[in-house]
Amino acid sequence: MSTRQRSEIRMGTILRALTGSAMIGTLGFLWILQSRAHQGLQDRISQIRTHCTALERSIARDQQDIERLLTRPALMRRIHELGLGLTNIAYRQVIHVTNPAAAPGPSHELTRTPVPLVAPPPPLATLPH
Repeated sequence: MSTRQRSEIRMGTILRALTGSAMIGTLGFLWILQSRAHQGLQDRISQIRTHCTALERSIARDQQDIERLLTRPALMRRIHELGLGLTNIAYRQVIHVTNPAAAPGPSHELTRTPVPLVAPPPPLATLPH
């Protein structure tokens, strides 16, 4: 083997070694970038889950507050505080209206229905001035 052939073999071997090293180095660098991006996404998911949990607790508290404010005693207290002049009405003052579309007869007038013997709790209404 001549010196020229040996130098060509060495050059080819060196180029292959450098190319292989560059590929391995590039793959390692890309793996590091991907793992950092993956960790960043996991951190973001964790933050979003924590935020969702906090929002769910807040919504549950708000729902409990709304349920408490919609009770009859709470409504009566707020009506009194605001001076709205609302009071309970007698059940005989309630006019029951039937839905004309659901009525079997051809009458399209509003009708009064008889008052049942056991009346439900009276709704709130304004007092006449």
